[in-house]
Amino acid sequence: MRDMQEIISKVRRLSARDMKDVSDGIEQLREIRSSVYEDLNQIQHEYLLLRGLAWLLSNGFDSKIEEWEWNPRQTGSGDEPDLRGSANGKVLVSAEASTSEYPKGQVDTRIRETLEKLSQMEGEKFYFVSTVEMANRAKTKTRKGNWSITVVRV
Repeated sequence: MRDMQEIISKVRRLSARDMKDVSDGIEQLREIRSSVYEDLNQIQHEYLLLRGLAWLLSNGFDSKIEEWEWNPRQTGSGDEPDLRGSANGKVLVSAEASTSEYPKGQVDTRIRETLEKLSQMEGEKFYFVSTVEMANRAKTKTRKGNWSITVVRV
């Protein structure tokens, strides 16, 4: 909650000044974006993972998993999923999440890369998204890649 309040405060502070012209407005938008983009993205990602975890728990994994690990702020090509559930030292669940809303451009490429990475992980695999468009695209890529990954819109 505190992280969200800090972002909102930054946006309010940075957007409070009046624009003199288009160039000034562009600079103001650049400042807003650069100061809040990463935190804004990470908070949304964490929240989506919590919703994914709630979905897993309500779909029978509450009694199977002894330990949950999450890595919501990792970036790059790490070999750990965003969310992992284990029991008796064995990985039973590996999950990734995407907060992107539309599978266009670079996002579409990242979906495939993420699903391919997830397909190599242990356990039952899940990909959590928040929009119908992302779910449909991920399901298509999963089918074409012949990957055993359940795509879930939460």
